[in-house]
Amino acid sequence: MNRLYRMAPEVTVLGPGRRFCLWVQGCVRRCPGCMSPETWDLEGGTLWREEALAAQMLRFDFEGVTISGGEPFLQAGPLARLLQLLRAERDTGVIIYTGFTLTQLHGLHNPATDALLAMTDMLIDGPYRQELDDDGALRGSSNQQARLLTNRYADIPASEFGQPGRRKQQWQVDDQGLLFIGLRRYGDPPRNKEKET
Repeated sequence: MNRLYRMAPEVTVLGPGRRFCLWVQGCVRRCPGCMSPETWDLEGGTLWREEALAAQMLRFDFEGVTISGGEPFLQAGPLARLLQLLRAERDTGVIIYTGFTLTQLHGLHNPATDALLAMTDMLIDGPYRQELDDDGALRGSSNQQARLLTNRYADIPASEFGQPGRRKQQWQVDDQGLLFIGLRRYGDPPRNKEKET
């Protein structure tokens, strides 16, 4: 089962095209300055069976899925199964944000981790470091890298990733209230910390 903090369809600020975004619940890193501390609680959020979550997501039109957190690789097995279900129905690109580095993930020698990596087109890896936040697009801090695990998003790193001053944000309203989506610009105060992600 997947433990989620929030989900949002029709996102245009966390990767190319129209995306369905998932924020998983649970993280043990507690990076100073994290913009989503409400996702840290390992027992919080809402549990979803992979089949039910895939059916909910497939009601919407999207090019790809972006998964953030929390820490997605704490739920590698369930997320890999979810992505398999989605790809059985639709050609779906996958971007995942993680606080691990790709080297660390490979070093785990964990079948669930390897399965999720095999479903990932682009991995944005590395812990958030507040002192290295340079307002770069699609990343939280300059130590984070865009790792192309397939060629699907090969044009993103050169054209957009890390470009200063090009962070994008959007707002959505759902049954849980107002949701801020995207990376806030460096130096901006949190916006409605209860709902920000």
